[in-house]
Amino acid sequence: MNTQLEKEFTQLETERNNLFSELKNYSDDVINKKPRPEAWSVAEVIVHLITAEEMSLKYLSKKIQDTSKAQPEGLKNKGRWLLVRIVFTFNIKFKAPEIVEPKLGYQSLANLDIHWNKIRQQTLEVLSRLSDEEVNKELWKHAIAGKMNLHHMVQFFGIHSRHHKKQIDRTLAAVK
Repeated sequence: MNTQLEKEFTQLETERNNLFSELKNYSDDVINKKPRPEAWSVAEVIVHLITAEEMSLKYLSKKIQDTSKAQPEGLKNKGRWLLVRIVFTFNIKFKAPEIVEPKLGYQSLANLDIHWNKIRQQTLEVLSRLSDEEVNKELWKHAIAGKMNLHHMVQFFGIHSRHHKKQIDRTLAAVK
């Protein structure tokens, strides 16, 4: 596996494990409680994060069947990645694409942890099979920003999770 990508993925997993360690202090009822009718519960935020990663994994799994057609990263990719980072740095809000909106009902924290862990393990398996050259190709597609490389995918998962961690903290404070 690409050394830098492995470091990025390890950091990503550390953050996920830290989140679940913190959330284990709350009951499933608290995790599923909405602060307002139109707001997401903590469980729904986690389902959103899992779904986004799951959709990315499905896309990636198709793209790696023939990586010869994928383009190497170029200036456009770097520009797209910069745009994504700016949006998250300045906390610019936009509606999540419908495909990644949480649609499941009541969820136990244990089941969410198991599901997310499964997606992460499958993602790691896919990433582990790719060469350094493939990792730097346009094999991932962000729903809004477009095609980018796999470093950007893993980094996005981290930025996305940290962004929603703030939402989780606000939600927990409101529903306690």
